[in-house]
Amino acid sequence: MENKQKIPVSILADRGVFDYLKEKVGERKTKTEAYCNLLEKALAGFVSPFLRRQDYELQPNQCHVTVSDLAAEWHWHRATVRSFLDAIEAFGLLERTRLAKSVVITMTVQTGQPTESRGGQIKPDLVDRLQEVLSDWITGKTDSDETGIKCGQLVRQAMNEAGVHDGRPSLDNLTRVTPASDDNEQAVKIRTVALECIAFAAMRRTLRGLRFDDGSELMDYFRHELYGDWTGLVETSKGIARLVLEVDKDDNTDYHDDDKEFLKTLFKPFLALAARAQERTHQIGG
Repeated sequence: MENKQKIPVSILADRGVFDYLKEKVGERKTKTEAYCNLLEKALAGFVSPFLRRQDYELQPNQCHVTVSDLAAEWHWHRATVRSFLDAIEAFGLLERTRLAKSVVITMTVQTGQPTESRGGQIKPDLVDRLQEVLSDWITGKTDSDETGIKCGQLVRQAMNEAGVHDGRPSLDNLTRVTPASDDNEQAVKIRTVALECIAFAAMRRTLRGLRFDDGSELMDYFRHELYGDWTGLVETSKGIARLVLEVDKDDNTDYHDDDKEFLKTLFKPFLALAARAQERTHQIGG
């Protein structure tokens, strides 16, 4: 049945509706069950046992969890949990406050009388669809031209679904995002989501190309220079990553010039190991 209503709509539902819609399928939770689980945790002010010693005061409708805990409870891969949280947040159903090793989740709920529905929200499947298209680009199944066309089509579709229209046609309507008014908040949000996905995919594509390089030099450094000190390895890896990405390259006082030059010799094995870890994560998490 074709939907003739062009404006986006929001559906208000009581919590009991989600309890009714839940389906038990083995140990692995469905997306509906995962959402209900977050809702239950937030309403109860749940804090993961690992985090109960941390001094963080929760506000109403908040829970304090780790991605690893959710992955274990839901029987999902951590990457799948992160993708799910990204999608639900894009849909406007939760907000995240990221801490060092955990996340505080605020569920978007209404109490008492319902308020006016919010139009023009970014549909969560925009992120999923973009990631699906970009996944083929990362692995080399599609080229940049084909990927750009598909991304442009998805963005235009999201614009139309959000009720964002622009009378200025693009000269190349297949490959360019139709320009929207710069003061349209929803258009900016949609474009930002697309840019974030593409930027991250570009990083992953570049990293993937290094997965066959030799990473043994970093292992040798860990064994013979750090004497198996995992804390030292974590700190060293952080320093290498910051130098690779040139974060604060002009103001980085954590390392002397000699130290920086030495760390640069570990760039190649560091990136090789990171690339292989990414490949395993992609294979496991799909």
